[in-house]
Amino acid sequence: MPDEKPPLRKRLLRWLIEALLILGAFFAIQAWHAPDLPDASLPPLVGSTLSGQPVDTARLAGRAFIVHVWGSWCPICRLELSGIAGLAKDVPVVSIAWQSGDDAAVRAFLREEGVDMAVVNDPDGRLIAPLGVKGVPLHLVVDGAGRIRFVETGYTTPWGLRARLWWAGNFS
Repeated sequence: MPDEKPPLRKRLLRWLIEALLILGAFFAIQAWHAPDLPDASLPPLVGSTLSGQPVDTARLAGRAFIVHVWGSWCPICRLELSGIAGLAKDVPVVSIAWQSGDDAAVRAFLREEGVDMAVVNDPDGRLIAPLGVKGVPLHLVVDGAGRIRFVETGYTTPWGLRARLWWAGNFS
């Protein structure tokens, strides 16, 4: 009789407990990865894209936008990069390559991935240091007043970011 299965009710309860533990661990990791920002205002981010175009988040005042921080060495970043590039065609996205090598290495990576979008390279992490980044991918949804409304770490869909951007732009 050792092959007897526990009753269905016990198995379902066990599965529910296991699912809750997994979800709890997932959200704990997400919270740990989220940066510790002292207030809800985005610090100024000023730099140049790989093509030499100036980037200054202060110039986006009055519009909701997304700050997307990623690394070429990050497998999750690779998965979502083409979706973010598609999103950047319709909405303002400040995309920052973090600790991904020099400009030539980032250009080569983007070419290899077939991604065409404006990217600011931050090889030593100085540009994003005020954000307290602990992990990537990181997505900050900023409202027109420069306040960070949403912080997302890990894989995020373009539609999820669109919804958060819409919310930040309409309910600030």
